[in-house]
Amino acid sequence: MKIALDGFELGRDAKGVGRVIHNLLVQLPDLSPNDDFLIFTKEGIGQYSHPRVEERLLPWRGGYLRWQNGPLRRALKRANPDLFIASNYVLPLSCPWKTILFEHDISVVSHPEWYPRRYSFTRRFLVRRSLEQADLVVVSSEFVKKEILDSFDINGEKIRIIGYGVEEKFRRASGTEIELWKEKKGLAGKKVVGFLGSIFRRRHIPELIRAVGLLQAGLPEAVLYLVGQDFGVLGGGDAPAPAMPDWVLWDQSLPEEELSLYYSSVDAFAYLSEYEGFGFPPLEALACGTPSVLLDGSSLGEVFSGLALMVDVPESGVIAAALRTALTDEAKRAGLLNEFDRRRERFSWKRAARELAASIRSM
Repeated sequence: MKIALDGFELGRDAKGVGRVIHNLLVQLPDLSPNDDFLIFTKEGIGQYSHPRVEERLLPWRGGYLRWQNGPLRRALKRANPDLFIASNYVLPLSCPWKTILFEHDISVVSHPEWYPRRYSFTRRFLVRRSLEQADLVVVSSEFVKKEILDSFDINGEKIRIIGYGVEEKFRRASGTEIELWKEKKGLAGKKVVGFLGSIFRRRHIPELIRAVGLLQAGLPEAVLYLVGQDFGVLGGGDAPAPAMPDWVLWDQSLPEEELSLYYSSVDAFAYLSEYEGFGFPPLEALACGTPSVLLDGSSLGEVFSGLALMVDVPESGVIAAALRTALTDEAKRAGLLNEFDRRRERFSWKRAARELAASIRSM
């Protein structure tokens, strides 16, 4: 079978969707020995060296939808694949091929207020149309499946849950590496609470800052280390950067090769998000030996059940109490990390790729 794939989000600096598809692609050809793969990208990648994998670079000007319905659509018409894997939420407007659609979440449908009006209107139409037309829809959690079924009148039998994985590079750093990192960052002797991700309102960073401030009453060595770009929550846009307490360290980003060291060096990780389709940062923190405090809801309560400390509401006092437990209760910390070690195979990309390969064979 000839399988074509939308690789727009693939690349050297791939995030989110790109990382999902990359981690599946490095496994999939060996699990599908009778299939040939044709990957269409907007930049030369050269990461998928395999006799049955071909990368084709397509011209890119303008946004994703213009690329998808222009160069990609024309390339698909020439290639005429037996199966098209649409990795990025929506199908081309004209798509006569058998399709697998990856729907990572439907936040644009359930929370249109988070997006510019024109963008959300267009995307809601395209998501609905794509879900109706796709032969198989892949989601990463029961939460996303339920949201789709609650929002659209489509056949639930064509929705397949394939939980995502954590990359093998996320492993705990050595004690010496952690000590040197903390010294470099001015965090030696501190109890560090971490957050990594885009700073949206739904992730309650102001409440987290206040919670760490409350925590300091009994734990004066507690500090907060934020990593992420602000989207209008702490200032953002053209506004000046806000004045932060001296116990808050904030980096807009970190080099990819330093992420495992970051996760290993924070003592607890906080991710108080109202909405996630899966939730990579707390999973990466767990893989590096750091327990998390999460807001119980969306996919987080499902994916991390028994693997994290959960809070029911994003209130600073509640968050502070959970963080205190995460930082000081050694038995609780050990229990969460031991449970993750027991379940780690469940968060394997190879397992996810096997499930995708089985889904392809069933079509």
